[in-house]
Amino acid sequence: MKKSIFLGLATFAMLLTTSCVNEIAPSKEIGDTPVTFQIGTPEIATRAYSDGTTATKLQYAVYDEEGVLLNALTEYNAVINGSTSIELQLATGNEYSIIFWAAAQDAPYTINFAEKTMTVNYQGAVCNDEKRDAFYKCHTFTVRGAQTETIELKRPFAQLNIGTNDYEASEKAGYTPAYSYVKVPVSSVLNLFDGKVNEPKEEEFALSAIPTEEEFPVRGYKYISMNYLLVSADKEVVDVTFGYSENNQTIENIRTVGSVPVQRNYRTNIYGQLLTSDIDINVEINPEYEGELPETME
Repeated sequence: MKKSIFLGLATFAMLLTTSCVNEIAPSKEIGDTPVTFQIGTPEIATRAYSDGTTATKLQYAVYDEEGVLLNALTEYNAVINGSTSIELQLATGNEYSIIFWAAAQDAPYTINFAEKTMTVNYQGAVCNDEKRDAFYKCHTFTVRGAQTETIELKRPFAQLNIGTNDYEASEKAGYTPAYSYVKVPVSSVLNLFDGKVNEPKEEEFALSAIPTEEEFPVRGYKYISMNYLLVSADKEVVDVTFGYSENNQTIENIRTVGSVPVQRNYRTNIYGQLLTSDIDINVEINPEYEGELPETME
């Protein structure tokens, strides 16, 4: 029996027909009905973080209706480039669940399909790391015959962006930050079946170069920092501590913004005159990722 994985284009709707074939030994776990899964990740058209291009490694696992892992249908090293297609042989009339996870090849995430969990490694975490972008989906379905299931993967993270509009004023005053730092409460374990996360605790994203080529989500502002945060599917508020420096050794300036709203698959923006002023700090959840929440201001 063959399981085919088709490389896709960066758009969700277009799929290539070339394939990479892996042989799977016959097993009583496997049926004889072909089910095709068309898998895609969201796109953001503008030049910005979160274009999804770093998430090229696809992993997936199939479970029977009792939640038992079907090892013969587990894949740890498939390829996705924006979209892809896989075909599995399953048993007609049976219900299955399938977990999909897509991330960068060297992303700091451990997938345990037996436990149905993803664990984040924060050791050595740094600010502005686009390789931490990732996507997932748990999909339950019943096989009625040869069929196609369309799967849209979504981020398990909130994206936290911090930006300012006074770099020029700061430069004239003799100070130009080049590195940024963030400390914020985040979770470390995601249940891939029910979407729940463990109790958050404060983690640090160490000093790393401030992005200069990325476009901040709010017009007129430039990035200080960007981070992906593992948080709940429900909106919650956290205190965000961020800092910046002209060197990558010492945090020279630091401040805390309280009660910042964050939510899974939403983008939170903190922006203002952050380098030269202690006022005019705006905090909002941007709906570009998914849905819309009220805007807040400090």
